[in-house]
Amino acid sequence: MGFLRWAFSTPLAAVVTAILFAAMAALVREPAADWPEPVPYPDFEFLMEPEPAPAPELPPRPETPPQAPPLDFDFPDSSGPPDGLPFTAPALDVDVKPDGGGGLRLGAPVIKHAPLYPETCRTRQASGTVIVQFDVTPKGDVVNVRVIETAHRCFVRTVVATVSKWKYPPVAGEAMRYGLLESFSFQLVD
Repeated sequence: MGFLRWAFSTPLAAVVTAILFAAMAALVREPAADWPEPVPYPDFEFLMEPEPAPAPELPPRPETPPQAPPLDFDFPDSSGPPDGLPFTAPALDVDVKPDGGGGLRLGAPVIKHAPLYPETCRTRQASGTVIVQFDVTPKGDVVNVRVIETAHRCFVRTVVATVSKWKYPPVAGEAMRYGLLESFSFQLVD
């Protein structure tokens, strides 16, 4: 059966191929039609951009002082919130202890990391003290970290990031603890 199919289909395929070749030859022999003139390519002009003006020369950096100026700072009263904010006295808990003067003293932070000496400050040979003020939520999270005083601004980012990660023991009730102060001293050791 396969041989008969092959025997009839091969001559048929040859006849169809011959007809197609003859048709293509007839098309090629026809005279060319009147084609329109080709449109010339437009002329392009390449313009060079002017060279940018040189950058202005910057003045030299001022040298950092060898010693930080002394800090004269009166610590604000941290017994209450800033003016105008409602304040609820914290409930007495294990972590809040009375001090000798009848006030309350917070327990030490449960998680407290020391800030690393920033590399930018080390290359500038900066040293000095940074004082930060912050609030503590009833859950013990540190919020609203703000720098009160700094010897050099290159310490600010490191100190704020470090203090924001501290964790205090939680206090029962809905009390916020406002205006806590912490001081950090950065000194280069030769």
